Parts: sequence; structure tokens; C-alpha cells
Amino acid sequence: MRIRKRATTAIVAAVSAIAMPLLTAASASATSGPPWEPDPNALGTLTFYNSSGDVVTGGSDLTHLFDYAEADTTDPDTGSKATLEFANPTPGEDPGNWPVGIASTSTVTPPTSAPPPLNTDPNPVATSGAAGANVSTFASGHDENTQSGYVNVYQVRVSTSGGSGNGGTAGFGQYWDADVQINPDAGTWEEIYPTEGSSAVSTTTGLAATPTASASQGQSVTLTATVAAADSSNPSGSVEFFQDGQSLGSSNVDTGTEPATLTTSALLPSAPNGTTLTATFTPSNTSSYSPSTSSDVTYTVNPTAKKPSISGPGRVGTTETCSEGTLDFGVKATYSWLASGKAVGSGSKLVIPASAYNKSLTCVASVKDGSGPTNSATSNAVKVGKGTALKATKKPTLSGADKVGKTEKVNHGTWSPAASKYTYQWLLNGKSIKHATKSSYKLTKADKNKKISCKVTAEKTGYNNGTATTTSLKVKS
Repeated sequence: MRIRKRATTAIVAAVSAIAMPLLTAASASATSGPPWEPDPNALGTLTFYNSSGDVVTGGSDLTHLFDYAEADTTDPDTGSKATLEFANPTPGEDPGNWPVGIASTSTVTPPTSAPPPLNTDPNPVATSGAAGANVSTFASGHDENTQSGYVNVYQVRVSTSGGSGNGGTAGFGQYWDADVQINPDAGTWEEIYPTEGSSAVSTTTGLAATPTASASQGQSVTLTATVAAADSSNPSGSVEFFQDGQSLGSSNVDTGTEPATLTTSALLPSAPNGTTLTATFTPSNTSSYSPSTSSDVTYTVNPTAKKPSISGPGRVGTTETCSEGTLDFGVKATYSWLASGKAVGSGSKLVIPASAYNKSLTCVASVKDGSGPTNSATSNAVKVGKGTALKATKKPTLSGADKVGKTEKVNHGTWSPAASKYTYQWLLNGKSIKHATKSSYKLTKADKNKKISCKVTAEKTGYNNGTATTTSLKVKS
């Protein structure tokens, strides 16, 4: 016999004044189950429900106690009809001989029009009929119950018929029962048997992930939650899935037919010790079932690098920046730079070296979490252009006697960036002197009274050439 599904709150409805001449003032609520329970003729007990499928154990509407009564076990004879009945307990008599009245007509079991879980459970279910289990119907013609402490106590039964078996137990007919006590003065009723079980059946939720243990960021992962009730019944409800306390989404579930699943590619990279996955079950009928949360499932989500981008002038000597971003949970990318496949630097910023000139520059962003695998992504390539022209930070100068027949020399000055090669062109009155391309020049008679100067060209691989000219000096005789 399964544990009873019971409500924590009773239905509260407007009390209706009804004529019940056969009802006498009720004794105080029973403090224990009636002495005839458990009924030796009954196959089990009943649970009462309202029209919404919530469990009912009492209320303040004597014209409509409940809408459905469900047996707590399946029908061994697989009957096709279920009928709601009431019995007026008679002291000293076997319950099978008590006066029995019909509270509703027979109905197919389970009634497909009933709300969950009544329309899916395999146990027999009977409706209360148009009278709604009216107390007047219960009491009409039956005032024999005068046993001390149990005045106005009635046994409610669900019996079945149309099955394959003998249709009875110990010769009394096949039924399940519960007992209710009426208080006509207060206009209330309460169920007094069965009283065992908790207010809500406990549930447990298990969680598994596929693939197991780990996945890469962006990979599709299926989370499966399995919900079980302590009484082996099949509660319906919804399961919400979480990663480190953040909701991933939810899935409705009928635990009698399938587990709850959620397939997602939104799992975020793990913290250093892995991420935590959980699932929480919320029953549709919170009066009958308790919620439950799964144990933590530790999972590794290996981060996936995003394709980085390069920004900057793209010329030798300029600074380039590789942008991939900071990932969740503090996982950061590391960077390496390649010029036509050859390493030229590391870090998120690079001053392009001269060796990268005219080559394809790329940035590689790599991510990993703990001991997990490294994942990398490469930027689009940028062809490196020449750097800006070299600039003289200290102008070239001449040295010598500045006289005909004497040798004049040139100091190439200081350049930024430092040049790797210098070339020279001597000038007379601003015009080039043919073949005068060395760092020194011997003045001739033809140069007398004219102005001598030298243009210096500074060169460096990967940079445009820089030029600077010395101050002009007049050649003396």
C-alpha cells in the first residue's frame, strides 16, 4: 500500500445552510481512527480531490465535500467501472453488512476528464456526481450510527465492477474506503481515516549529463533529471536546471512516462575546480508532493577561444593589439604573434619588428582551464607595411678647414630608430656633385667661394629612408 497523498490545507468555501434533520450534534473531532479501521473487507484506502486535482482532507462546505475519490492501489480485477458509495457504520456489525447508499452513478475508471494526476494514475477513480458528495445524501435514511465518539461518522467507498475476477473480497464486494466526520453545528467536515503518512509525499531528483564529466564551451549537453516519489506514484510538475545557481531553463515532466531533459549549448567555462550542475523539481500538486533538488553534479566546461582581431596601423615599428576578451569565471586568453608562421612575440600587444615587414601578421588566442585542453583561435592576417621614415634627432654636421685642397668630413648625426646604413651625397650650392658619395670630400679650386653641404640618407630594413642635410659652409681659398 502506498503512502497517502494528503493536503496541508483544506478547501475553504462558503458554508451553505442545508436541511439535515437526521444529523445530530457531532461529538468532538475523533482523536484516533474508527475502531473498525482498517476495514478487513477493503483493499485499501481513498484520497479525496477537488475539481482542480488538489487533495482534500476537510472543509467548510457540506453541500460539496469533494469531486473525486481515488483508490490507493490498482484494481486486481481490472474493473471497467468505479462507483462512489457511502456506508453508515453500525456498531457491532461487520462493515460488509452496513447500510450502503449510492452517492454517484458509475463512471469509467479513470475518468479522462479529471485533472492530473487522476486522469493518468492506474488506480480506480470515482466522481462525486452532481451532488458533489452532499452531506444530506450521506445522511438520508441512515441514523443508526450512535457509537460513542463516532456520531456523524460515515465511511466512503469506491467499488469497482466489470472486471475479470470474482468482483469481491471475502464475499462482501470489492472496495476501498476512507472515513469522514461531519460537524453540523460548525458546518465543517474532516477526514479521520486514514491518518497515516505525511502531509506531502517526499520526492527525490537525480541528475545526469551527457556527455559525462566534461564538454567544450558551446558544445551541446543534455541534462536529464529523474524524479521519484516515496510512494512509487508518478507526480507531474516541472524541473528547472541550474549551473552554479543560474537557471539554464526548465522542462515539464510526467514522471510516470519520462524523465525531464534539457539540451543546451549555453554552459559557461568552469571555475578552476569545475562548475556545479543541479536540478530542482517543483510538483504540479504541491499539496500532495514535496519539491526536491538533486545532488550537485561537478562538471568541467572547457573554454573555447573566440577568434581574435588585430587593431593598429599595421606597419613596422607600430603597436598592434590583439583582442579576444576575458572569458567567464576569470579564464583569460594568452596571445602569440606570428609573421608568416614564424613567432615574433607574445602578449596582447606587439611592436611590429622589422623582420615582419612584407609578411602576414596573425595573432593566436589560446584558452584553457586548469588541467583541461588548450583551445586556440587565429585572427585574420594583416600584411605588414614599412614603418615611417627614419628621423634625425641630431642633425648631420661637417668638420674640416673649409679650404680648397682640404678634405671635408661629415658626421651622419643621430637617428630614430637607429639606422643600419647611411649613404651620402655632397652638394655644391645645393646641387649634387657627381661621384661625391662618400663620407668625406676633398675641396677643389672649382669649389672656391661656393657653399658646400652634404645630404645624409639613413636606412633601416622595414622602414622608409630618412634624409637630412648639413648646414652649408663657404669654401675659402
